Amino acid sequence: MKRTFLAVALSALMLTPWAMADENLFLFEKTDKVRVEIVAIDAANRIVTLRLPDGELTDLAVSSVVRNFEQLKPGDVAAVQVERALAFDLVKGGAGLPQVSSEEGAGRTEAGDKPGATWERTELVSADVVAVDKAKGLVKLKGPQGRVQEVEVRDRSRLENVAVGDQVQVRYKRALAMWIELPVAQ
Repeated sequence: MKRTFLAVALSALMLTPWAMADENLFLFEKTDKVRVEIVAIDAANRIVTLRLPDGELTDLAVSSVVRNFEQLKPGDVAAVQVERALAFDLVKGGAGLPQVSSEEGAGRTEAGDKPGATWERTELVSADVVAVDKAKGLVKLKGPQGRVQEVEVRDRSRLENVAVGDQVQVRYKRALAMWIELPVAQ
């Protein structure tokens, strides 16, 4: 199976974090780190063949903006860290029209350093609270497209301060970093 998600990551990071709203309703964070081994390199086409932790081989097209590509050697071990976070923030009294927006950023190592890069994307979707049923743990949200969706809140105590007219902002962040961890012994 061809996996190209790393190619995006190897193009270049840092975003201004979203300002925190009044109250955080829910936060999920997960970070995974794996090691992959470089098995072969097609320098002319900037393709790296990687052995994934499960032994599967996959080709990775490396963007031309990635610095220090020429330092990569078969046998190098790269660390890949993937981070995901999801947060629901409550804005009392609303904060304007529902919206959808995103920011993306990337970074890369300096010339001469070991190859490595980072990538981050944060998406923000806001929705108006149009109904709250605290007894059933339900909230109806009206999104940017005018669609109303009912959402169940597992921890009903989180609904104590939620009222019609408030706004919920959903922030979803994905980040990926890759760097050479164990170069081939010279």
